[in-house]
Amino acid sequence: MTASPNLSRRFVAEVVGTFFLVIAALLSPPGLTFALVGATLLVMVIALGQVSGAHLNPAVTLGLITARLFPLREGLVYFVAQVLGAFLALGFGQLVDRRLPVAGAHGNALWFELLGTALLVFVVVRVVMAKAAPEASALAIGIALTVGIAIAGPSSGGVLNPAIALVLLAGNLLRGPVFVNLIYFAAPLVAGALAALLARSLAPEGAQERDRQEVVARPVHDSRDLG
Repeated sequence: MTASPNLSRRFVAEVVGTFFLVIAALLSPPGLTFALVGATLLVMVIALGQVSGAHLNPAVTLGLITARLFPLREGLVYFVAQVLGAFLALGFGQLVDRRLPVAGAHGNALWFELLGTALLVFVVVRVVMAKAAPEASALAIGIALTVGIAIAGPSSGGVLNPAIALVLLAGNLLRGPVFVNLIYFAAPLVAGALAALLARSLAPEGAQERDRQEVVARPVHDSRDLG
């Protein structure tokens, strides 16, 4: 049985994957963002899924933690990696002097950010619990993000990712008051947790306890993880 990559390698994978995902979100031609971001997630799940699981989104990581499919301690490391990858993408976008998109929230943006993120996280959790083949997982997750962005886009811009929300906030790429713009950060996290609970509730009898034991039984990475 092949040992899982250590935490440092998974950290790098999450940085790299999130970087490319955010690059797609920031630099895609207008009108194609939803398709290119979904396609980017699809290929990153194929490329990095066996390294880190290719979460690339704090809402996804929180959802998997909530569903007891991922350890909290490692999840915190993933959060840092995702935010780092997102800010590296922002720096690159500013370096190449490409006009970055500006998002503006409509009155119902909160509900669409919740809906789009819930769709993505629900699919991710169900795919993980079903232990789907890597190719099927990548296709399902990539399409889920594409559909989520397409649904939410006209009302909220379809951010659906707290790491991207932080980049937009830091880069002054969100119109409106700061308090209102915080929905882009908070709504995906709330939606991720709720969607994970719903997805978990659909598990067959005995599957929840079995998955919990598998997570608990995973070896705790020692100090070599970070070296």
